[in-house]
Amino acid sequence: MNKILVWDIPARIFHWIFAGSIVAALAIGLLVDEDHPLFRAHMLFGIVALFMVVIRLIMGVVGSRYSRFSSYPIRPSEVVRYMADAVTSKTKLFAGNNPGSALAALMMFALVIALFVTGVGSGGEDVGELHGALAWALAAVVALHIAGLAWHTIRHRENISLAMVTGRKTGVPEDAIRSSHPLWGAVMLVFCGLWIAALFGGYNALTGAVKIPLTGATLQLGEQESEHGEGGEGEEERDDD
Repeated sequence: MNKILVWDIPARIFHWIFAGSIVAALAIGLLVDEDHPLFRAHMLFGIVALFMVVIRLIMGVVGSRYSRFSSYPIRPSEVVRYMADAVTSKTKLFAGNNPGSALAALMMFALVIALFVTGVGSGGEDVGELHGALAWALAAVVALHIAGLAWHTIRHRENISLAMVTGRKTGVPEDAIRSSHPLWGAVMLVFCGLWIAALFGGYNALTGAVKIPLTGATLQLGEQESEHGEGGEGEEERDDD
């Protein structure tokens, strides 16, 4: 068994941008009050996470071998067998995603989409509570995913997290991908970097509105502050007196 190339550069770029965006969104959303100025950054990072999910859906169809959803071992029998084997320390090695990581990835993608849908606009208290429950569910999936990586590292004595830096895992030569696709990696890095920069650049802190790059759409993040603020309201009360 040798170290073989499994993850190309686009897959690694997606992984770290997506991971960073959901960790930032969760940390701010769960630790900061809604009235805090930093809370809107939680929404911006959530939009970045959604953008990366869209990129990943494209990669799941036209990406490299192990980025494609067709390579995901997620049949119920495979997942159940893998989870049972994990308990008895008999899990086998997979060149790409194992059933546990594949299932966790799909759950994270679905939860990010659901969080965006329930997080935009004003859906009332019930939708807000659902949004909070989904956020905790995403945090739980992330925690379980990290625990799975730790267990794999202990069980197989391979730092699997390092594979998303080097692109290499333990395997047989015939399971390796042919190229790390550096050109596509550079294109993806530039495109995603410019899109994210445009998103944060299009955010108006005074109105709480943000322009979504390439779509022409504008989203209102939270409630818009009054033009005159509290001082204006106090002045009107004095005029009435």
